[in-house]
Amino acid sequence: MVKLYVITDWYETRYFSTGGTRNKKVYVNPIDGEYYFFKESLKKGNRDYKYEFWSEIIASEIGELLGFNVLKYHIAIRGEVVGCISKSMINQASDELIEGGKYLQAFDSTFNPEDIKLRYKYDFDLIKRALDAFEKSNYLKELIEIIVFDALIGNSDRHQENWAIINSHTLLSEGFAQIERDVVSGNLEGIPLWLRRIMSRVFMTKGKIRPEVKTARLMLPKNTKFAPIYDSGCSFGRELDDGRVKLMLEKQEELERYVSKGLSEIHWDGEKISHFDLLKYLIGKEEFKNRVLQSLKRVIERFDYKTIEHVILSVDKEIVDSGNKNILPKERKELVLKLLSLRLEKLGEIYSQHK
Repeated sequence: MVKLYVITDWYETRYFSTGGTRNKKVYVNPIDGEYYFFKESLKKGNRDYKYEFWSEIIASEIGELLGFNVLKYHIAIRGEVVGCISKSMINQASDELIEGGKYLQAFDSTFNPEDIKLRYKYDFDLIKRALDAFEKSNYLKELIEIIVFDALIGNSDRHQENWAIINSHTLLSEGFAQIERDVVSGNLEGIPLWLRRIMSRVFMTKGKIRPEVKTARLMLPKNTKFAPIYDSGCSFGRELDDGRVKLMLEKQEELERYVSKGLSEIHWDGEKISHFDLLKYLIGKEEFKNRVLQSLKRVIERFDYKTIEHVILSVDKEIVDSGNKNILPKERKELVLKLLSLRLEKLGEIYSQHK
């Protein structure tokens, strides 16, 4: 059940890693002392996706119902601002969240997600080879779960910062991590100059962390786990304006066209393809076929229309009861339900053809 958090009096704190594109802030809950991430919907230039945080919350609720390991998101209000909130996935004292991009860049130094011309490199094969290299190939099952989930909700933004592995530090790996953070940030106060010079020579080359240092740091922790699915707000047509929503509710062909044009951010052989085609290609590989089909089978068996409908229609109940006007309009809820149903139908067709 979605809860409402009023965080107006919570203390805002600094957090060294908040990947992704939306405005994120970190607050300390005065009741449990834990870190919580608060995110607003994307608003940049002419883009104002004011319902995006609702997509994040709905994705979390649907994912949980269907057996995915998802991060739980709730509604939060801070002053006049409404968004979604999630408890930190890690123990701040002993864990570190390593986003997928760090593994990819450590494995392939030519992978630069900031360069638009090189984004074709972000494909399933690169992820697979990087995980193999770091002895994390057992997490390919979780990656496939994410791909199935994204196909269901239509998430278009599963970039390298939107999946991660959680490392539990040893004394050595924590020391490595702290030194890297200090060198990169230049926060070396209190360290003798001679030692700073040695650290810079050992850890840096041409102003950047040495590739071998990045690799060593990612190899050191042995106690790891794949992070819950997070940052799934770029789904359910969150970018559509009210006019387009109305048109898609009235015309089935518009709905079909929208779904068919949806693309996965994870490429295949350097090409950006649909979520459904990505699943078909994976099923075509014997090593992944059963994993994909098992995930699809679970989703199809657990998907109960009445339950899903109730979740979507009542997702903003807490905020409605509070009198806040930032509700999710009825038409948006109807669209989410239609998109989910159509995508489930397409996943069912894929499963039937290949089981």
